[in-house]
Amino acid sequence: MIMGEDRAVRRVPAIRWVTEEWEAAAPVRLREQMSAELAPRYAPVEHRRVRPPQPAAEEILVTWVAYADDVPVATASLRRLPDRHEVKRVFVDAGHRGRGLARAALAAVGSSALDLGIDRLWLQTGELQPEALGLYAREGWQRVRPYAPYDLNPFSVCFTKALTERAPLPC
Repeated sequence: MIMGEDRAVRRVPAIRWVTEEWEAAAPVRLREQMSAELAPRYAPVEHRRVRPPQPAAEEILVTWVAYADDVPVATASLRRLPDRHEVKRVFVDAGHRGRGLARAALAAVGSSALDLGIDRLWLQTGELQPEALGLYAREGWQRVRPYAPYDLNPFSVCFTKALTERAPLPC
């Protein structure tokens, strides 16, 4: 804590975005946190979910990780599928939410996609993730019918977005 004139001010660590390999320790740990957080939400309907195969490392074009000081706090990746490119595993650690990191993760992936000549992205989330649904709607993503391989999962919600310009990283 830093003491102000009449109150204590909490230091907010600077955020640093870097690219890492899909299988590097930090993004793996963040994806494990994501899975652990979502498991209780989907536990009551797990028997009805159809899970597609997990992304293979060779499908991942870039993985972004945000660090607060030296602690990984957010991640998102860009995946190449045969017929589209999609955003995978957008996640922000619970202690760092509300700072625009998910929006920044989407912007980072979008910038990487534009650098690669990609002008449209797709993503899939679940209907039991209202925070994600709200984020994507606020960020201008258009809801579409679930596409393969998510079309067999009754809880899938899919989006697409045309990339027209780089969004600045907000943090």
